[in-house]
Amino acid sequence: MQKDEAIEYLEKLEIGTFLTVNIPISSNCNMPVTAMYVGKDKEGRYEFLDTGEFILSKDFLEKGKISIEKEYDNNNAVKIHSRIKKEYEKKHNKNKDVR
Repeated sequence: MQKDEAIEYLEKLEIGTFLTVNIPISSNCNMPVTAMYVGKDKEGRYEFLDTGEFILSKDFLEKGKISIEKEYDNNNAVKIHSRIKKEYEKKHNKNKDVR
């Protein structure tokens, strides 16, 4: 999916959905990145988590050669999910009484 189709898809996408974002690294080469959609930020940009975090603006999607796919690498999705779960547990266990 590219441009309008990708933007329309992202507008309807549920938070927590995995997908592949193809990021151009040269004029004829894309790097596929499995990512989890985490919603929009205050500026209306689309936020994703992979092994880090990245944000794409609607304008960037319209002008760039970024494309997205509904399919994704399941192994990478499991790693992302595990990382998020670990961070969640770490955050919530920090607040528990350890007596």
